[in-house]
Amino acid sequence: MFSWILRGCRDKSSASDQLKQARDVFVAKEAVLQKKISQEMERAKEFTKSGNKQAAMQCLRRKKYYESQMSQVGSVQLRVNTKEKMIADHMGNK
Repeated sequence: MFSWILRGCRDKSSASDQLKQARDVFVAKEAVLQKKISQEMERAKEFTKSGNKQAAMQCLRRKKYYESQMSQVGSVQLRVNTKEKMIADHMGNK
């Protein structure tokens, strides 16, 4: 009845492969967010030069949002790296 509990988890190598794929996805997301941040900063500078303060402020708000997203992606990357190390240690101990 409870054999799924006693069986343990799935193959460790597939779990580490999934974590590597997740890490790659988050690295790509971080690069995209970094590009968006620099674009918003450039747009804000252009709007400031042209005298459109409201549009410049909107760009800075989006930049701040992207920075918060980047911080969340960074913390998720840290958790993924920690889990990868745990799996690697667990596989090394067996």
